[in-house]
Amino acid sequence: MLSIKTYSGINRSIPFFAQKTVPFKGEDVTELLQQGDKALNENRPDEALNIYIQARQKNPEDITIYRKLGRAFLNMNSYKSAQDNYKIYLEKMPEDSETWIDYGDALRKDGLYKNAITAYEKALELDKGNDLAKRNIMEAKNSLLAVYSPEKARREKDMYAAENLKKALKITANYLGPEYMSKIADVQYCFGKTASMGGTGNIAQYENYKKGITVSDTHIYAAPEVIAAYLVHESVHASDKDAYTSVREEQDAYKAAAKFWLKNSNGIKDPEMDYAVSLYKKSPSALSARVEEIYTLRDPDIAKTSPNHPPKKDKINGILSKRKAASQSIRQYDVIA
Repeated sequence: MLSIKTYSGINRSIPFFAQKTVPFKGEDVTELLQQGDKALNENRPDEALNIYIQARQKNPEDITIYRKLGRAFLNMNSYKSAQDNYKIYLEKMPEDSETWIDYGDALRKDGLYKNAITAYEKALELDKGNDLAKRNIMEAKNSLLAVYSPEKARREKDMYAAENLKKALKITANYLGPEYMSKIADVQYCFGKTASMGGTGNIAQYENYKKGITVSDTHIYAAPEVIAAYLVHESVHASDKDAYTSVREEQDAYKAAAKFWLKNSNGIKDPEMDYAVSLYKKSPSALSARVEEIYTLRDPDIAKTSPNHPPKKDKINGILSKRKAASQSIRQYDVIA
């Protein structure tokens, strides 16, 4: 499952167009900020940074710019610069839980684990159901333990991963039902490193040649319901029994995950799934349009349809054209996000 809204190098985010707008005084730099957002969305952080710097020069009083500068620096692994800009923003906007998480990310990636935990705890205080803040606290605490006792930290993380995956699989199986699960009985599940597509790491992926679903090890401490949502997504890929994917297949997978999350989130907040559901509730076609936009951007050669995910019913005669889908020029994927 390739994130439909995360930026390169970061495993979570709220898209810029969905973030809160902060009132500002002085010169209007809206157009510049939109250009910078587009560059960052398209994995061009250097260009985005230059644009945001221009915006700051024109209007240093616009506090939103410092949050965006922080994000650009974080994407470029310039953690100290990211921290400096997030601090400026948070001094004026201390109730922004999402930016507290970003600030925590910049601290954690810089090895400042205790400070990162404090930032994540502030985010959780502001937004008590935020699973991202919870799992980042646990990740940072394990990283801190690893400084003093690496073997103990590894054992504890491995034990947690095994138990958490077991819980997630149980939730997935209960939701999909025995008939569906029998179709993917040969699939193996694990946490691990995942591939990237267009510079963005996969949250989860199905590897057809291994008959395996891997959830990114960045999500070991995620709530089992969150992990289960990604397993539901990947089950769509695993169940069609071929090594091809397409825009249609990805749309089907995201719809399946959104439906699951609507029924099983249990008050948990996850930025990726919440965003997908917000689009789905607007209309399934809104979610499908966003999926097509992102997957086409990250893989210009991806096919529109695939053999087991053909076009919708023909408007004229109402039949599915599988032959048309099968004859389309498509390529085999070893890894399907």
